Amino acid sequence: MSVREQRRREGQARILEAARELFEADGVAGLSIRLIARRAGMPAMTLYRYFPNKTAIVRALWSEAFAPLFAELDGAEAAETDPRARLRRVAHTFVDYWLRFPARYKVVFLIQDHRETEDDTWFIEDADVVPELQRFSKLLAALPHAAADDPVADGEALFCALIGIAHILVGMPEYRWASSTTYIDRLLRAFC
Repeated sequence: MSVREQRRREGQARILEAARELFEADGVAGLSIRLIARRAGMPAMTLYRYFPNKTAIVRALWSEAFAPLFAELDGAEAAETDPRARLRRVAHTFVDYWLRFPARYKVVFLIQDHRETEDDTWFIEDADVVPELQRFSKLLAALPHAAADDPVADGEALFCALIGIAHILVGMPEYRWASSTTYIDRLLRAFC
């Protein structure tokens, strides 16, 4: 790796770390270019050498959050041969990941995507998120005696329900909820 590339990566890492810290401290309000640059120890104009805009910074944070999740889901899926056990393990892995990394959950699901211009694509169009949504549809379709009329819609519904479990456990931890396992297992009974 060239010295220039090394400096570019170090600068991007400083900016992303600053953005993460600001988001954790102040939520979306903390994510201004000026505040991120100040926290990263650089002038705001220098930040634009690394990221063209705030949306690019947020999308980089999303990519950082999703990459390890997708790897964990791949491992969970590969670890089981029985279709029901595979679905259960992937569902638990999905929710447990967000519970282990609540700040990542908040960055991903509490910041809305923006397009800087009409020609820009949405993050979901450029990332591996859509195939991950489809993962649940494929897992449901693989169940013996799968009764799904529409496995795509059922997979999306399962994804939404799992996000709901993570959301309530991350967003309202002061309530005495049951364990994520309890909710996931009850939910999966509707699909299995």
